[in-house]
Amino acid sequence: MIKKLTGLTATLAALVSTASAEVKIDEYLSLDGYAIGAGVVTEGTPAKNQELLGSPFYYDSALFALNGKYEDFTARVSLFAVDGSANGLAQDAGLLDAYVTYKTGDIAITGGKYLGWLGFESFHSVNNAFISFSKVAYASPYSTGAKIEYFGEGFSTGVSVRDSQTGPGGNFFDGDGEFSDDIGYEAYVLYTGIEKVTLFAGAGYEDIDGGSTVSTLDFWGSYALTEKFSLAAEIATLENTTDFSWLAQGTYAVSEKISVSGRVTGFDGDNGAADVIAYGVASTYTLTPNFSLKGEVVDTDRDNGASDEFGYALQGIFKF
Repeated sequence: MIKKLTGLTATLAALVSTASAEVKIDEYLSLDGYAIGAGVVTEGTPAKNQELLGSPFYYDSALFALNGKYEDFTARVSLFAVDGSANGLAQDAGLLDAYVTYKTGDIAITGGKYLGWLGFESFHSVNNAFISFSKVAYASPYSTGAKIEYFGEGFSTGVSVRDSQTGPGGNFFDGDGEFSDDIGYEAYVLYTGIEKVTLFAGAGYEDIDGGSTVSTLDFWGSYALTEKFSLAAEIATLENTTDFSWLAQGTYAVSEKISVSGRVTGFDGDNGAADVIAYGVASTYTLTPNFSLKGEVVDTDRDNGASDEFGYALQGIFKF
């Protein structure tokens, strides 16, 4: 299953993420980052005991980023460390972000290596309500190219052209490195013109060498019913993987330090893949402005004779 998660919804995760701020070096440079470690146990899998200390899917990871700003230009370079073998990567650390953005008026133009836009959940587990990711499947990876965005009042949109929309396996969050005939395209529209409502629609496409194509769609919305309670829903498709995958999630801020979330998510398998539905509850407790604990319980049901799973996890988060 191809699933790359974006950071577009970081502000929506504010209720469940640790408070943080950039470390300012001077008027031009600043630092930010995090380190997270998790214990994950999944009943019903052969790797149950291994997963307790070698948690996959970025549950154990670290990020260190340098941000620059000069007049109308901004730049970001980040280094990311993760268990490569548990995530199907060829190495355990490498360059994640590496891009420069020029903004003039309502227009921003970016070139370099950057993450795609699709997805309600953040690529970074530290910014999500849950430790584990949902079953929503789409293709929106890190790769190299250029994008242009327009930021209007209550409305933004963008188009991206990169070396890959799907990203080959085995590399460290890289595209395929060539622009000959299998370029990836992505576009999105984000609407915030209605108070307390956010709506997103995005699409990606790549014509892969050999004549095959991959297309992907992602739609999500969120609504803050009160200052403490919010709801979100997402639907996505990914060619040759799933015709339909979805997410419904609610988050309630019990206090300034504690939040609780509930999630139901599903995956309609294609090409013989099992259909999946998962139910979960998670909570985050912010002990200090820079450190928090996140816990979750998730039950996963599969058809076609595939094994069901029951998982529970605890994650420590240090963020600056």
